[in-house]
Amino acid sequence: MLNSLRFQNIALFGNLEIDFDKGFTVFTGQTGSGKSIFIDTLNALLAKKTTSLDNRLVAKGSVFSSIEAVFSVLQNTKDWLINQEFDIEEELVVTREWRLKEKKYKSRFRINGVLVNRDQISELRSLLFDFTLQGDTYTLNDSLHQLSLLDSLGSKRIQESIAKVKQNWKIWHDSNSRLEEARDKILDSKKKLEEIQYIYQDLDKLQLEDPNEQIKLETDQNRLSNILRLKEGVKSILTRLNESLDEYPSILDHTNFCINELKILSKIDSSLEPIFESFYRIINNLNDLIYQINDYEKTLDIDPSFLNDLQVRLSTLKFYQKKYQRNLFDLISYKNELTNCLSLQDISNNINELSSFENNKRILRDKSNEDLSILRKIIASQLEDKLINCLQNLGIPNVRFKVVFEECAPTINGIDKVKFMFSANPGLPLAPLAETASGGEKSRVLLAIKAIFSTFDQANLLIFDEIDSGISGSVSSHVAKVLRELSKHQQVFCVTHQPLIAAFADNHFALKKSVISGSTKSIVVNLKETVDRQRELALLAGGEIVEANAYAASLLEHKAA
Repeated sequence: MLNSLRFQNIALFGNLEIDFDKGFTVFTGQTGSGKSIFIDTLNALLAKKTTSLDNRLVAKGSVFSSIEAVFSVLQNTKDWLINQEFDIEEELVVTREWRLKEKKYKSRFRINGVLVNRDQISELRSLLFDFTLQGDTYTLNDSLHQLSLLDSLGSKRIQESIAKVKQNWKIWHDSNSRLEEARDKILDSKKKLEEIQYIYQDLDKLQLEDPNEQIKLETDQNRLSNILRLKEGVKSILTRLNESLDEYPSILDHTNFCINELKILSKIDSSLEPIFESFYRIINNLNDLIYQINDYEKTLDIDPSFLNDLQVRLSTLKFYQKKYQRNLFDLISYKNELTNCLSLQDISNNINELSSFENNKRILRDKSNEDLSILRKIIASQLEDKLINCLQNLGIPNVRFKVVFEECAPTINGIDKVKFMFSANPGLPLAPLAETASGGEKSRVLLAIKAIFSTFDQANLLIFDEIDSGISGSVSSHVAKVLRELSKHQQVFCVTHQPLIAAFADNHFALKKSVISGSTKSIVVNLKETVDRQRELALLAGGEIVEANAYAASLLEHKAA
């Protein structure tokens, strides 16, 4: 149940807070008074997807806008909140905010103050709201939607059957995919098996592992080709760093003298101590450098035959790259692909086992599909009787309704494709709703379906936007009674222009236009007093003031009775 709604800087409404009660609530007002915008705010609060409508709700010039709704928590909503790891409270607060950033409105959603994503909001929407808007009758012609409606009428037995169908279909689909994959691979592999084996063995001899091997070999080749020059240069460097050259001292001799002299001088003048420390670090680094060069010199003692082996390996790699038109990296990947292809020999030996397993799962799938189809047809017959009875009460005395079954290829939903077929007049054949029903008839069919399914629907709030469109006054009382009956199980909101329907409501809000400081605002007034409701019903009825007032009064008296 929706307990309250609060707007902040929302177009046409500005800042507004409304409290709601349980039961049947109507919203009335003249054309352009804001009834559709009010429904849009509820639609946008728990939005399915981003639309241009979202930003249209923001009051012009505002930098922040919000819609906040407070709901009572039903068990199905509580279960969802627990699954989403939200703290459970007595009330559920859903908020949508818009902030102006860089000349664009950024929107975000909150549940009990916690930021959530649009997917979560979409899931919550189906638990809290059930919209029946003008033009919604197209959903009745969607086969999957019709099938889901039919299934929702089922008992625990059919729900268990549906779960079994889904489980058996998934198991069969997985086994069939594995079987088909194995068959396809084996068919292809037989043609190429000999070629693959040859290429694999040829590449396996190379023992390829490192895609950078050629670069490393070329680097080593260049180094070994210049081994004499490297030895000569290193020896020359070490001589000047570490050994005396003729009568000249080495660099190390000079630095040792300097460090000793600085040590003596720093004892005389302490200001030289930082220089001594810096020079001392230089000497340490120089010694480290000499050690590194000595270590490098040892690596230059290489067996001359190693260069020949390296060049042979390098030549072999280049030959194979040219042979297979692939670089080393691609050759390694190619070999791995060949390994996977050769492993199909094992799969081919297992093909009979896979085929037998798939066949067994197919039998189980087909059996569960048949069982579900039988149950659906029983429920369809019950739905036909209930819907015909309801539509007759709604002023379509000669109505015929039939759920037509057509068998389709097995899916996760079974083998049934259904069509809701309708005829309102004698002599006219059954046809899909969109092709045969008038606007008023479509509205009544939609209302009848909602009435039948309401006891199974767990949504908190049913919202009807002008469900009475195209309905004559003589049928309005029947529509009003259905809406009133619906409100015994769930909270019902209805936007209407029919005074008779409005009179049946438990709660009545009137939307009125007002111009304040040059801006048009919509004011929402809760009509609690009988005199106020009578005045509003009279405005809806139109005609002469005296007759309209009398008619409005009689409607309220009839409702009270």
